[in-house]
Amino acid sequence: MSQLFRGPIVALTLLASGIPLAGCRTAIDPMAIADAQTAARVKTALVNDPTIGEFAIEVRVTGGVVVLSGRVRAQTDVTRAIELAQAVPGVTEVRPDLRVGGDAQAPPGPGDQAAPGIDSREIDSGQGLLAVGIAAGWSVPRATALKTRLAFSPLFKIGSPQGLGPAIGFDWFQADLTSMDDVVPITRVHVKPIMLGVGYTLTSARFSLTPSVVGGYAFNSLTVTDIGTARGLPVEVANSLVWRAGVSAWYNMTARTAVNASTGYLKTGLRLTVLEGGQLVERRARGDTTVVHVGLVYRLF
Repeated sequence: MSQLFRGPIVALTLLASGIPLAGCRTAIDPMAIADAQTAARVKTALVNDPTIGEFAIEVRVTGGVVVLSGRVRAQTDVTRAIELAQAVPGVTEVRPDLRVGGDAQAPPGPGDQAAPGIDSREIDSGQGLLAVGIAAGWSVPRATALKTRLAFSPLFKIGSPQGLGPAIGFDWFQADLTSMDDVVPITRVHVKPIMLGVGYTLTSARFSLTPSVVGGYAFNSLTVTDIGTARGLPVEVANSLVWRAGVSAWYNMTARTAVNASTGYLKTGLRLTVLEGGQLVERRARGDTTVVHVGLVYRLF
């Protein structure tokens, strides 16, 4: 037999007889296989969770010990990730190496189309730069001569992480100013403040709460009602300084929309010009009021 074919024929004969050949056998570690299977199960549990699935968490398993690394938004996310990993069969210990805060992003899924400069979770974490919308508001004035009316005002959400940050407030309101006998509404007062200040934001996965103090300038106007009288009729109201202490709650419904409910106490003084006996007389009224607003915003960027 030719030397050229003798080696391959001998090798095939040995393989057919079941005798292993040196250098052709790869040792397989059963523990490594078990760790790989455990890592896959842990990763699946994390991805399928509605909250933790948003984050890019790396899973490493050695001898049943799971190491989780990456970044999440809050300490509650760390606790949740540990609970999910501990519930997976084959896990003997969980060692979290998860950092809280910063840019906690999830990897794009199949078919995701990421727009440049926009992350679909920005508004969920309070990181969207600006969202605008409209709010309906009710006021409860302290002065008995002022009667509550429904008013609409613009609503803004400025993105800021948890902690101290800027706050903006409009809290527009309107009220009917009654006559001297406190019965007939003769004039409608429109108070439109624009206020800036500071707030402290507390956040969770989709919910945030921001106590704030803001102050600024109110642009005021009057509207005479259909049943207004000429006796003691206010004809002009001056603009005024205004400040408000309050709290605002946000719930992020989608990547771009959020609903808001807020309440606060607003202080301002109203300087009215009143027509009395054919003469214009200046009168002052207390414009302090409790305000409650409910609104909806849409994130622009």
